[in-house]
Amino acid sequence: MRTARALVIAASLLLSGCRDHYRIGEYVWVEWEGRDYPAYIIDQKGKAKFRVHFDGYDSRWDEDVTPERIKGKVQGPAPPPPPPPEKVARALGLLPKPAGSAGAASSYAAGDRVRVRWRGSNYAAIIVAVVAPGTLTVHYEGYGSEWDETIPEDRIVGKR
Repeated sequence: MRTARALVIAASLLLSGCRDHYRIGEYVWVEWEGRDYPAYIIDQKGKAKFRVHFDGYDSRWDEDVTPERIKGKVQGPAPPPPPPPEKVARALGLLPKPAGSAGAASSYAAGDRVRVRWRGSNYAAIIVAVVAPGTLTVHYEGYGSEWDETIPEDRIVGKR
């Protein structure tokens, strides 16, 4: 009886060791509608759910996912995420608006000094260009141009 119990315990330990254990801040692949997207784990909601932020997407697309949807850790630089379906792309402002729809002008201009939210922290930045209404290119002060990025306006915390 003891031997059988020991074998069951050993087998369960081995099987549990085969699963990846994920932590907040890790860069992972997450399945969404049949495609894998790079995302950051931003919170853990118990043992069975993680809150993820999809890389390159607005925070309104953050989602709670089960470990089964996490397809592994991103190793090295991730290729850009595949384009979303047209409906999602239009909602993100990645496609032109239908004719006759008015776009809101940006409340920021090139040269404005701002604070930008990135992975839970705020960083000093300068707006390099207004790409489209609600979309800006920023340069982070004190960092090389390789860190410049195009962001949605809602990541700006405010002007400095």
